[in-house]
Amino acid sequence: MNKKILIVYATAGIGHKKAAMAVKKAYEEMKLPGVEVTLIDALDYTNNFFKWSYLQAYLLMVNKLPTLWGLLYYFTDITLVDLFVSYIRRVNNWANSKRLVNYILDTKPDVIISTHFFASEVIADLKQKSLVLSKLVTVVTDYRLHAWWVCEGTDAYIVASVDTRRDLEGRKVDPAKIKVMGIPIEPIFSKLLDRPKIFKETGLRDDLFTILVIGGGFGVGPIEGIVKVIAQIPRELQTVVVCGHNEELMHKIQSLEDEYKLNMKILGFIDNVYEYMDISDILISKSGGITVSESLAKEIPLVIISPILGQETGNSAFLVRNNAAVKVDKLDELKTALEGLISDPVKLDNMKDAIKKIGKPYAAYDVAKFAYEYNK
Repeated sequence: MNKKILIVYATAGIGHKKAAMAVKKAYEEMKLPGVEVTLIDALDYTNNFFKWSYLQAYLLMVNKLPTLWGLLYYFTDITLVDLFVSYIRRVNNWANSKRLVNYILDTKPDVIISTHFFASEVIADLKQKSLVLSKLVTVVTDYRLHAWWVCEGTDAYIVASVDTRRDLEGRKVDPAKIKVMGIPIEPIFSKLLDRPKIFKETGLRDDLFTILVIGGGFGVGPIEGIVKVIAQIPRELQTVVVCGHNEELMHKIQSLEDEYKLNMKILGFIDNVYEYMDISDILISKSGGITVSESLAKEIPLVIISPILGQETGNSAFLVRNNAAVKVDKLDELKTALEGLISDPVKLDNMKDAIKKIGKPYAAYDVAKFAYEYNK
């Protein structure tokens, strides 16, 4: 009799989806006997307006109103505030997730792996009402915790670090429910690659210091400003800029490439970022949970700029404290930071050593195996 495992995410940012897809990919590679794995987007099982507004409200806040987003993030993390807000949120979620509820009631999975708090909250409510017997495994996709992730009825929490474990324990979560396994990333990030082949296929030179700039799946952040700073560095470099789905940003970067005569490769959304991480010397990016985990797996030092207030500032603080990243608060500081790293290979090596201590490149496999063996 097959063990039915449901992996559920919500498309509010790319990271939650990528974490879920990574676990699904791990199952495909592991070929475990007697397991049936299904992957769904929880928002596909809500009404059209709720699905549209859930993503668009998030993108509006983080891209256009980041300060307001940060204030709301920290305000709703206050225990007393969360007690009030969570009730309203749960009523709203319940009203808009009837199709999701019916799907779970009909399919009756043995284990549900959730990589987004929306799905976890809906499923935890079902469990508390004794409507489902599924084990709920919530995968926290950042390096520090927010109150949204904590749901009574959750059977296990998968977290990225001992810091996240302490955060959960501080919210009275049973330590036995907390497993420090890392954030699931695509299994390919844990594999050794053929670097000479990658240089050849990408057309990049292996004798130049290589800077990788990533704006996330939606191409957000001060990417234009970063490119302008790189153009001021008096050294021959090569730069790879990943713009995600942001076509307007791609055109702007192409104009800068022409204007400054830069040695640059400009890309849109790609599914082989692991190859570029493998051959790059440093990564400049924001500090989303998935990007951070991918960079740790590839042992590439990270320069963090303009992290989103809230979850990304928590990730940033974790990395800086562990000497795995350098954070700059303003573009004016970026040139000095880059020149310091480029001219100091010993510092880069020290950062790589620090990264090895906190990276968990096999998290997708570990989460998949844990769920498969849960109450076996």
